[in-house]
Amino acid sequence: MPEQVRTVLIIDDDPSFLLTLGAYLEDSGYIVIQANDGQEGVELFARHHPDIVVTDLRMPRLDGVGVLREIKAQSPETPLIVFTGTNGYQGTDQLHQQGAWCCLFKPLDDPRHLVFAIEMALAGETADSFFKPL
Repeated sequence: MPEQVRTVLIIDDDPSFLLTLGAYLEDSGYIVIQANDGQEGVELFARHHPDIVVTDLRMPRLDGVGVLREIKAQSPETPLIVFTGTNGYQGTDQLHQQGAWCCLFKPLDDPRHLVFAIEMALAGETADSFFKPL
């Protein structure tokens, strides 16, 4: 459970994943803002300035890489966690170089992994181990 109430922006075009993840994070003590695609997510970020962003990689209108670029341009210090349904670690180094704190894979086996990643990112920890290949 977070020490202080923090705001998480979740961006994903899968309504059921968005709803489930949002409910879990709210139950974990976070304020949750939800966006259905990258463009809406960037707009909500500009309005609400959440503490952290969790975004899907592949979405219509603006993908996760575009979200990463736009949010990092507005707020370089805001941590971003990227979800991908793509198997393997290919491309995670590039996401890290572009400013992603870490990359998690769908389906999410245990939502506690996301809460752990959020807490570590908000504490200013590094996520180098998330980017090492198998």
